[in-house]
Amino acid sequence: MTATGLHPPRLTVLRVFALLALLSVLVSAGCVWHILGQSTNPLFSRRADVTIPDLAGMTRDQAEADLQSTGLHLVWEEVYNPAVEPGQVCAQQPAAGRTVKKGQTLTVSVSLGTQWLTVPDLTGEDRDQALQTLRDMGVAVAVEFLHDNTIDPYTVVRTEPAAGQPVAAGQMVKAVVARPIPDPNRQVPNLAGLSLAEARSRLQERGLTAVVRPAGTTEGTVRSQDPYAGALVRVFSQVYLYVG
Repeated sequence: MTATGLHPPRLTVLRVFALLALLSVLVSAGCVWHILGQSTNPLFSRRADVTIPDLAGMTRDQAEADLQSTGLHLVWEEVYNPAVEPGQVCAQQPAAGRTVKKGQTLTVSVSLGTQWLTVPDLTGEDRDQALQTLRDMGVAVAVEFLHDNTIDPYTVVRTEPAAGQPVAAGQMVKAVVARPIPDPNRQVPNLAGLSLAEARSRLQERGLTAVVRPAGTTEGTVRSQDPYAGALVRVFSQVYLYVG
């Protein structure tokens, strides 16, 4: 009891819940306001707009001076680019002219110029393995065959440019590869007793030409042949088939 004899007002359950709800709304609104103040999302951020300048051809010092008042977060990277002088900006992301929010990350690439590589010594290596080594280096590859039966077939004889020479990344390197000289001789198969169609097919597989006797015969069985079975003849030679 107070001096007046009245009880102090009591908070009802509904009033408590109302106060908690209001407090929750205020806290949520404060959080959202803080998030929007930190966000760089162009749809929701409260941050100021920034138009990204064109930095192409600038040095890093020049670009940093140009960006000093933008409030952008800069990330620098160095890349090989033979088309741009070393030390100059060769790329940027986002691109020049884009409108972003203050605090946005801007990645700026500075050229290292041409990437120079050294041609490895691949002499005697297997062709496929050597070509893969060159591709893995980052150079273009060409192949030239050298017919020579004194060198292990399909191995590298030399490269152009030669081993130990400098070459720019992406430049062409030619591998000269040994290939055996084709044997011009063919062994005549035994065709006796075969059908004319089968005998023609076997000769064709060996690069030889069938001449049928009697002329104009289109089917039958081979009775004899000339040259004889096992004879060595030049590729594209004629073999006479006597059909009966």
